[in-house]
Amino acid sequence: MDFKKILVPIDGSKQAYEAVQQAVSLAELYEASLTILFVIDLDKEISAFEQVSMGGYVEGYVPPELKDGAWKLLTELMHEMPREVQAESVVLVGDPGETIVEKAAAEAYDLIIMGSRGFGTFRRILMGSVSQYVIQHAGCPVMITR
Repeated sequence: MDFKKILVPIDGSKQAYEAVQQAVSLAELYEASLTILFVIDLDKEISAFEQVSMGGYVEGYVPPELKDGAWKLLTELMHEMPREVQAESVVLVGDPGETIVEKAAAEAYDLIIMGSRGFGTFRRILMGSVSQYVIQHAGCPVMITR
């Protein structure tokens, strides 16, 4: 299989950093481009109290500190990227699993590489898992790193 476009969703975890390292290795091997994606999940980041006090979401509004934190993390990763790897960084807002799958389909990525959060089976069944969702719904191969 020939990979030319690789999507790497990150969340700031150690496993996500490992996924970036794997993606860089494959990008060098296949001369592929990378997109490092951070998805801001407003449902997780904004408490129910804040949502009520704000009168619900204001369409398109994302608290600046959430965007700033995401861009800071992405900027740090981009500074570590080897020069020979073509990479871009993107911040999107939405449900992480759905947003990852939609972006991969819309832009015809050949591979998604993402970290496993290491949750146990019981917790994964109880809560669901972004990586599990992506594996089940993505139209391209998905590599999960530990």
